[in-house]
Amino acid sequence: MDKIKGIAMRNYGIKLVVYLVFFILSGCVSTVPHKNQPQGVAEGDPNGLYAITTHIPGISMFTGSTTALIAVESTEDGFKANSRPGAAGELLGGFPGFYVNLIGDKRVPGGAFLHWSAQIPVKKQITHGIFKTPLADLKTDFYSYDKPIELRLMNSERLFGLMTIAPANAKDFPKIDYLALINRIDTILEAKLFDPVVYEKSETQDFLNKLRETSGKIRDDVEFLMAWIFAMRHLTFSHCYVGCKLDSEYENRFAQMSSTSPLTVGMNKAISIDENGGIITLRIATFEGDSYVEIDKAFADIIERNPDGLIIDLRDNPGGTHKSSRIVAYLIKSALNAGVFFNRHARTKVLANELKDFPEVSLISIPAENELYDLIDKHNAFIGIIEPADTVYNGQVVVLVNKGTASACEPLVAGLQDIKRATIIGEKTAGSMLLLAEFDVGDGWLLSVPTIDYLTSQGIRLDGRGIIPDIETTSEEAPQAARKFLLDILSR
Repeated sequence: MDKIKGIAMRNYGIKLVVYLVFFILSGCVSTVPHKNQPQGVAEGDPNGLYAITTHIPGISMFTGSTTALIAVESTEDGFKANSRPGAAGELLGGFPGFYVNLIGDKRVPGGAFLHWSAQIPVKKQITHGIFKTPLADLKTDFYSYDKPIELRLMNSERLFGLMTIAPANAKDFPKIDYLALINRIDTILEAKLFDPVVYEKSETQDFLNKLRETSGKIRDDVEFLMAWIFAMRHLTFSHCYVGCKLDSEYENRFAQMSSTSPLTVGMNKAISIDENGGIITLRIATFEGDSYVEIDKAFADIIERNPDGLIIDLRDNPGGTHKSSRIVAYLIKSALNAGVFFNRHARTKVLANELKDFPEVSLISIPAENELYDLIDKHNAFIGIIEPADTVYNGQVVVLVNKGTASACEPLVAGLQDIKRATIIGEKTAGSMLLLAEFDVGDGWLLSVPTIDYLTSQGIRLDGRGIIPDIETTSEEAPQAARKFLLDILSR
């Protein structure tokens, strides 16, 4: 009995220490409370509750017009604001949630997803601030609260998006029925996912159930997006995400800008060329936008210079469209089988390697992404073929990859590796190769669902697998490793 009592006392002591640590750390977290917060005033020194809406062009998580509830309080030289404290822990649940709220995390201090601090605007003077989110930190530039606030990446002057702010009342949040939204998303996934078997898997159902469990705790758009990200750890496939639509006012505003505007996400210096001692490095940051034209220009320059070696840097390139096939065309002497693209209706035949019923299609001849989807709708599957360009580069080629090399990059890398046209150096790629379609699921939300699967010409699925480089090294050391590799070959 004394032994049991001693164990009980020890457990009580441990619990007491944990609680003390919890309260001490909670007291150290600098967050503005939301309870009993007065309704805000959008002029003078801000104080109270506000709805902030970020307007960001593009199609992915956190783009569109996304609204969050924040609490603001004045400081000596300005103000500080945050979204709901403890939200991260609530949405994560279990021990991970307890840990985040107890110990904290550098991206969600105090369990709040958003943190904004700035000085008070002075008439006719630009005011700077920092807007911290779990995915990126942004600079805020503004003259007053009643005009759109400009958002920029921390190390760039490129305009990333805009933000608006208005006084809010906590009773008005959440604005939509997130459980109903999740149920509509479930219906689309069941009907459209690239593989019906994957929908039935426990991992997919766990993802949906986790979202349903947290739906009653979600208070705004940002919390829903974060709940989605937390639940995604259950998924075994890529390219499944949600995002808000862009408000029509801002859609029109952004549409007036050209495709090469600094505002366009991912288009700032997407392709660049550097030469060092007879070796050219072609850096490609994305395959979005007008990539065909830029790739053609780059290779015209490369072929004219005729370097001893070529390094194609695809590190942290998230992919984009099938225009990535244009790179391969400038490096091959004969047509290349680029693999098969197929939907759920062709799945059984494709996996059995019964491809005779499906056409061969030149990827270069497909002018736009929607036409690729039209081909799938018509034939359920097709085999992609890449023909050589009129003039090609015949020298040594190295491709740099890392864990951020994803999507449209991966068939390019796999194809060049299979025919030994390039040496792949760096880290294993993302293993994120599916094609998605977008669906309107109501309440201003869009759902992106992977509806098309892909196999390489060797019959290998890249999604969830990735590509192992020929020479493995860290992302940071890859350029030096590539240069040494080329110099060694050229010196023989």
